[in-house]
Amino acid sequence: MNVRIIYEDKDILAVVKPSGIPAQPDKTGDPDLLTAAEEQTGQKLFLVHRLDRPVGGVLLLAKSAKAEAVLSKAMQAGEVSKTYVAVLCGVPEESEGIWEDYLYKNGRTNLSEVVPKERKGAKKAILQYRLLGTKEGLSLVEIQLMTGRHHQIRVQTSSRGLPIWGDRKYNSLRRTMSGEAIALWSCAMEGRMGNGKPFLARALPEGIPFSLFPEILEKM
Repeated sequence: MNVRIIYEDKDILAVVKPSGIPAQPDKTGDPDLLTAAEEQTGQKLFLVHRLDRPVGGVLLLAKSAKAEAVLSKAMQAGEVSKTYVAVLCGVPEESEGIWEDYLYKNGRTNLSEVVPKERKGAKKAILQYRLLGTKEGLSLVEIQLMTGRHHQIRVQTSSRGLPIWGDRKYNSLRRTMSGEAIALWSCAMEGRMGNGKPFLARALPEGIPFSLFPEILEKM
């Protein structure tokens, strides 16, 4: 696997994770991005955050345990912005807004759902979205995660009747065709290290159904 590096400094390596590839070794034993990046760079790397296996896009890796701890702390404090683009089945009523829910993860099924906040184990989930364009009953939206919960974007969109195109777990309206990936992509991560040095890593998605919105994506 050839790993695409889009940003690098003495602490951070930002790479593009292909859709369908695990971010780190898992029980499947399939080739994973972390191992491939370590083999390509010849150095030990640390996974700062995760992307679901079907989801592609920008992924941050740290070059040391110290850098990983600093970045993890910054993420927990909301000091690292995470921007996604997604294609939804349907059109939101409002062109922009903030969605706030409480999610519960079922460890047995590895699925999450929206539940009352009183539910034991429920965690608050917040995201901000902006409608970028519509076509053929689909919506291209930009999403900024304000919390990081299990399957958060996938659950919050589907619970509002706007499931992500191609999501095999939460979309009963439209399945992917063979070889096509879920239309959810991590397109940018931006923040600062402990020394105040800023970083920005960006990568735009390609292929169906993002290719329905070429003019919009080119302007991002």
